[in-house]
Amino acid sequence: MALNFLFGLLLIAYIFQPTWTSNLPEEAILLYSSELPKDEIGFWKDSLKVKRTKQISKFQGDGNPVYLLGSDFSEQDLLGLWNKDIQWVTDSERGSITYLNWKGILRKGEMQVVKGRIESTDTLRLSLAQQGELLAETIIEANSGIFEFEFPAQVVGRNALDLMMNDSLLGRVNFFVQPSKPIQYKLQFAFPDAEIRTLTQYLINSGEQVNEQIAISKNAVIRSGNSEPDSLQFLIIDPAQLSKKSTLDAIDQGASVLVMNGNEVNNDVSAINKAFGTNFKVKRTSNEESRVIDEDLGGAPYEFESIIAQKLLFDNAFAVQQIGNAKVGLSLLESTFPIKLAGDSLRYQAIWQQILGAMLPQESGAVELNQPVFGGLQAEIQINEEESIADFIAIESDSVFLQPSLVNPFSRTGRFVSLDSGWVSLADSLEFYSYAAGEWPSLRATKLRADFLTMYSNKDTSSTINNSKEKISDWLWFGMFLLVLTLIWLEPKVLN
Repeated sequence: MALNFLFGLLLIAYIFQPTWTSNLPEEAILLYSSELPKDEIGFWKDSLKVKRTKQISKFQGDGNPVYLLGSDFSEQDLLGLWNKDIQWVTDSERGSITYLNWKGILRKGEMQVVKGRIESTDTLRLSLAQQGELLAETIIEANSGIFEFEFPAQVVGRNALDLMMNDSLLGRVNFFVQPSKPIQYKLQFAFPDAEIRTLTQYLINSGEQVNEQIAISKNAVIRSGNSEPDSLQFLIIDPAQLSKKSTLDAIDQGASVLVMNGNEVNNDVSAINKAFGTNFKVKRTSNEESRVIDEDLGGAPYEFESIIAQKLLFDNAFAVQQIGNAKVGLSLLESTFPIKLAGDSLRYQAIWQQILGAMLPQESGAVELNQPVFGGLQAEIQINEEESIADFIAIESDSVFLQPSLVNPFSRTGRFVSLDSGWVSLADSLEFYSYAAGEWPSLRATKLRADFLTMYSNKDTSSTINNSKEKISDWLWFGMFLLVLTLIWLEPKVLN
């Protein structure tokens, strides 16, 4: 009777699984994904000096801190770790992209910037091509890995670019280009020269609206072109125009102002900073009259100092800064018209596309969306508009709430999860590309990891570490059941 009573208590205890709180720290555990080979798991087990390892799908919640090894974890697996101290171990393969970012929605003529990092110990040639046409190319030195492409967005609508490593396709860079509003270019100079004439002709041939005001003497001014009332304003001037009322009015109205053809760099920079409230800084690089920017392009022997609020181009010979809704640019480049006269029209076009693209006037209702966006993962969209912005924006058949910015009253931000893959409609006239799980897998894993760690980075795990819940081991249950059943079996034989 005593043995049967003991067996009943043991069975009841096993069913209810008693637990108790221990103030001893839990033992660390290494959780790995199913894709990893055993030798890699063993290497990290020894490196981290962890005794216990387990596949994450078999994790029962015992162990802290938790070391995560791998990348193909599901959201359900990660949600089971919400109360753990997590250390994610990253081990990138050679030739894999670990970071990539570009603009998902642009206006025609705006500069697209593709930034990334690739793991490699060899020298690589990376290129971007659109339907077989090379758009940009760069060489990455061994053990460097960081790369950047910059080029103007010219094709309106959907764009699909191939990112190539040597001759291998790494993946596709998809973005959407919307038509830009007409821009009224106004060239206002104190004297005529070949640089102005060539630039004017280039803008006219490109289909732009151009208005000229060139002084040929003290009392004679050449005027040409007509202003369009609804066009965005782009003013190109020399330093002599800085104090004129028309220039200051253009800045107040949110125009872009490009200052070029200066002779006294230090004086010009001081005058621009005083007129517009910018903070350009330059330093002399040599005692020569000029410096070589590129094999066919020169500039003044100065360069701009790097400042966070400014963008620098052409070996720091060109700088642009946003002032309110306006943009102010200053060029230290020498004349570019000799390149055009030498017959290299494509090179001349590339130079001015880069300058003008970096200074496109800001449009009302601009939409910003960073890529890549992955289906099933959270993304962020930003709407900038001077007039009243709606509280919601339509993405496919869903409405995404827009949260007002605490800093900029004309900006709102919304967070959403794309449930579809492929091209997704946005606000009726726009689109963005949502990448499926099989596209850019290394980037998707990085995004999932970053989102998860950001979400749970502020959670307090100290109580879990110092006060963990303990329970009886399954092996101990097995041993106790085996012992009691053995005694029940032996008892009648011993008594007889």
